[in-house]
Amino acid sequence: MYVKQRKMQKISIAPEKIKDAIRQGKYIITTHAYERMGERQITLNEVFSVILNGEIIEQYPRARPYPKCLFLGFVRENEPLYVSCAYDGERVRIITVHWFDPERWIDYRTRRR
Repeated sequence: MYVKQRKMQKISIAPEKIKDAIRQGKYIITTHAYERMGERQITLNEVFSVILNGEIIEQYPRARPYPKCLFLGFVRENEPLYVSCAYDGERVRIITVHWFDPERWIDYRTRRR
């Protein structure tokens, strides 16, 4: 059986392009992210704030189907918030969101292995 493989274009993770897409309303929030936002009492404005004002602390350029990255930003009373997203070159897909968990992180930027 012949299966036509889709040619994957290489898309770099450019923070400014991700931020521009968010500003232009070119984003998709996954069901998973919506569920986690509700469970963790995280607002959409906080998610946008992290992407627009935070920094990328992890990159997964070979993730499929699109490169992923993890943003870290501080909201509320200087609380660290993480936003995982993928970028297809046009739209940002917000995958999940979570607060700092000392059992999973050594410090705000270093995961426990």
